[in-house]
Amino acid sequence: MKFLSQTPLIGILRGADTKSVESAAEAVICAGLKTLEITLNRRDAFAQISLLKRKYGREIQLGAGTVLTAEDAEKAIDSGAEFIVTPALVMEVIETCKKNNTPVFPGAMTPSEILSAHLAGAEMVKVFPASALGPAYIKSLRGPFPDIKLIPTGGITLESVSHYLTAGANALGVGSELFRKDWMELGNWNAIQEIAEKYIEAAQKI
Repeated sequence: MKFLSQTPLIGILRGADTKSVESAAEAVICAGLKTLEITLNRRDAFAQISLLKRKYGREIQLGAGTVLTAEDAEKAIDSGAEFIVTPALVMEVIETCKKNNTPVFPGAMTPSEILSAHLAGAEMVKVFPASALGPAYIKSLRGPFPDIKLIPTGGITLESVSHYLTAGANALGVGSELFRKDWMELGNWNAIQEIAEKYIEAAQKI
């Protein structure tokens, strides 16, 4: 994931209508965000992925999140998703991604789940919900798993960005903290761009 090495942030857009998704994506792309995940919480999520792929495919890496079945993984990849994210350890999704040569970031929390995801072929592992145990947990995982790439996700505040990255996170998944519900509902794209710029600045300082 070339862009994650430059800016270790994944913006997670969840459950918004297509017009809002397009505007919010434009806001964070203008801020400099390079990796975006569209979750499959709406029937039109695949169409949203296709739209963003056509419009911004050269500027960002685009993925699908909350992928729970092999069928949805196939649909997301066919729609243009360049990586797949799951909320839990779903082996059929991992196998589908391997078959399609598509990076997969399975959700895991315990050391056993994290190791299982890695051994199954995950390029990176989404540690979720990260805020339940915080940066100290990521640091503890680095003892037995120094080479497994970790993406803490869930409750990543602006203030905690540096703590997670210093603790050993390879990237961070940021959703509602970046795409705040009130900003999305009001169409406050400037606010989203401004907070995205702050997240990027914090991440690139490490």
